[in-house]
Amino acid sequence: MAGCAPTLRTMRTLDDASVAGVVGAASAFVSIVGSWIPSLWGDEAASIMSARRDWSSLIALLGTVDAVHGLYYALLHLWMDLVGASPFAVRLPSGLAVGAASAGLYLLVRRRADRGVALVAAVLFAVLPRVTYLATEARSMALATAAAVWLTVLLLRLLDRPARRAWWIAYGSGLALGASLFLYLSLLIPVHVVVVAHHALRHATSESRWTHADGLRIRSFALAWAGAALLSAPIVLVALRQREQIAFRGHRDDVTAATLLVMPWFMLVSVAVVAWSLVLLAVIAAWRHRRDPVWRGRRDLLVLAIAWIVVPAAALLAITALFAPVFTPRYLAICAPGAAIAMAVGVSALRRRWLRVGAVAATLGLAIPAYVDQRTPYAKNGGTDWQAVSATVDELAEPGDGIVFDEQVRPSRRPRLAMYTYPEGFRGLVDLTIERPHHETSGLWDVTVPLATVTERLESVDRVVAISRSRQGTDADLAALEREGFDLVERVTLESDTVSVYERRETRG
Repeated sequence: MAGCAPTLRTMRTLDDASVAGVVGAASAFVSIVGSWIPSLWGDEAASIMSARRDWSSLIALLGTVDAVHGLYYALLHLWMDLVGASPFAVRLPSGLAVGAASAGLYLLVRRRADRGVALVAAVLFAVLPRVTYLATEARSMALATAAAVWLTVLLLRLLDRPARRAWWIAYGSGLALGASLFLYLSLLIPVHVVVVAHHALRHATSESRWTHADGLRIRSFALAWAGAALLSAPIVLVALRQREQIAFRGHRDDVTAATLLVMPWFMLVSVAVVAWSLVLLAVIAAWRHRRDPVWRGRRDLLVLAIAWIVVPAAALLAITALFAPVFTPRYLAICAPGAAIAMAVGVSALRRRWLRVGAVAATLGLAIPAYVDQRTPYAKNGGTDWQAVSATVDELAEPGDGIVFDEQVRPSRRPRLAMYTYPEGFRGLVDLTIERPHHETSGLWDVTVPLATVTERLESVDRVVAISRSRQGTDADLAALEREGFDLVERVTLESDTVSVYERRETRG
């Protein structure tokens, strides 16, 4: 990242808007580099397949499932109309969003602390492994994280001085729109409540008097939050109606020290150890300097950071315990800016400059392995290899051949999705088990039938390609092929999937 930015001396001559622009551009560049390398996986396939639907089909889908991602799917639909659906194209908005979040975080911290703390926060945010992972995902979380940062910038602006009514409308509408982009962003409202309450309490106990204008400002915040909650209510109600969609997570995302303290933002234990050490140092330093006016801004930032880290996680844990399984570590990525702020305050507490530089360098060095690993071909979902599957099918199959897929694995791993994420290798092939394509249903995925029930479809083909990921996922289909006179002639084992080619006996004879 250092090579993408001007020297520190040059940075000192720039105004904050220019520094934010440099930080954002550098972060976006780092985020985007290599983002196209990993194979797309199931959640991204859901994004692409949903965004490719026509508007009536998309509306039908959202009435049944995935309404919480509806705004993102609509935006991705428009984006793909402009730039296509290559891995680079569909992931580019996420990389740009990380850059926007980094720029916003710099400006956010700058409102309460010096430029050094702001730069450290923005840099640490950009290199956190969860953030660099978000940049390689065609999902809504990177955009939601950027929205959370900029809404918090606006919050501080509204706290600092009087604002026109348009700013309040923008704030309330932004919170509601953010919740439509990613439902968990609604948890930013209680975070902001904590920040405003802290500001009011500190103001009330300081030497300055509480004024009528202060009271009006608190009422304006309350109205903005109420308006945002009201505008978000429809998407929340739809999400509750569709909650069975995520019921399976109750068996997959156990609450452990790792899922709470490592996976949401740091992903690697080594990074988490350094990060939490810096957070602890920040808390200790803030207490020691509780009467130091120089530290007042950093104390305010720490209150914001701790609320941002703790409140959403606590809310999700409570909802999971009482109602439905909604706790998923990666969904807490929207709190990564809070983690970066707390770490930056901890770095600022180190007395020696070489210690501050060393803390940032150590975090960067420990994060590099995650960054590199995230940009390898099989980085997603336990080794998804659909790019290689498509290339192998393209090499082995001929137009008019039939194809069958393993349907026994969970949706995010079904090799059928390779046909929608990397369609080049599947053109001209006959989908033998399709009953209804996804875009003709109100669900996410294609509706298929066992090959044994539609063997008449084999009459028009002499070769069949079978793709499996699980050990016995295509056994029933392969048995049907053998009964119909097909023999195995070639098999290629890839990272996670196996591609097999069957040929009719009389054709070979």
